[in-house]
Amino acid sequence: MDSAKHAVHGGDFFKAIGEEFEDLSRSGSVVSADVLDAWYDPSPRAVEKVRRWLPWLMRTSPPTHGEGLRRVIARTRGIPEEAILLGSGTSSLMYLAFPSLARRDSLAVLLDPMYGEYSHILERVIGCRVVRHQLSAADGFRPDPERLAADCREASLLVMVNPNSPTGNGLDGPGMERLLRLLPPDCRVWIDETYVDFAPEGWCCEAIAARDRRVVVAKSMSKFYALSGLRVGYLVANPEWIASLEPMSPPWSVGLVAQVAAVEALRDPEYYAAVRQSTEESRRQLELELAALPGVEAVYPSVTNFLLFRVGRPGAAEVVRRCRELGVFLRNCDSLSPRFRDDHIRTAVKDA
Repeated sequence: MDSAKHAVHGGDFFKAIGEEFEDLSRSGSVVSADVLDAWYDPSPRAVEKVRRWLPWLMRTSPPTHGEGLRRVIARTRGIPEEAILLGSGTSSLMYLAFPSLARRDSLAVLLDPMYGEYSHILERVIGCRVVRHQLSAADGFRPDPERLAADCREASLLVMVNPNSPTGNGLDGPGMERLLRLLPPDCRVWIDETYVDFAPEGWCCEAIAARDRRVVVAKSMSKFYALSGLRVGYLVANPEWIASLEPMSPPWSVGLVAQVAAVEALRDPEYYAAVRQSTEESRRQLELELAALPGVEAVYPSVTNFLLFRVGRPGAAEVVRRCRELGVFLRNCDSLSPRFRDDHIRTAVKDA
């Protein structure tokens, strides 16, 4: 596949496992820290429900628009059903929604560094103008609401991942509310909250998105709920805007296995509270261990399931290559910012 036509992502570990899935037992011999999948299994109740009913789930068409899953999300999150649009992961929802948020003559502001799919869709697919707001390494890559709002004075769209990838840092609830107060009233805000459930309480903006016409929140159930292989995501926004997208949203966009697993996962908050705590403890320990390694010049603060760190010689590409020879896959972050020049690596928190 032509990489020039697509954003660069992790997932090189599949070359070691086998891209045609001949022998999945090889998955136990690699550490896939180049992607940010959970180190833990999904909720045991989700696994048991799927295991028990798998043949039926595989052969049966799902509810057309995920009506039951949508209701469970609404109850769990305390938001109206009408403010939710389901999709097969947030990436598919991006491609559905962004044509209604940006045109070729639009000006969009992106954080730098940030997840590369957003610059791809805005610059290469839609072709709009993009301004990159430079996050400061000295501040741990935490956005400053005043500086960010100043860069959005003429923008019609601000796109954020919060907490951000690859940095792991972001704005808490009060910080985000301050940013929204400072932004121009006609500037739409897309907040990707893929990693927000790893963050402390109060970071989530779903309730804000359901009532504020400017705000769209994109949520993935891949990382925190350990459902990356099933592709479940949803948007939260003003119900009128959600209704405008529904005619373009294909039926059966979320498979039945995915719907059942997602419902059961949402019904098991105790399990996920425990693994969130374990992830935080593991991240803090990994941070200490990375900081003690020769050649590691900085490890940046994170509230997520991953860490960004800066390396000196022999450089990020060589470190990633040597680790790959040992079965450990890390992410060279050069593609995530023009400022990263063979000196930044991201690693997921793993149990190996």
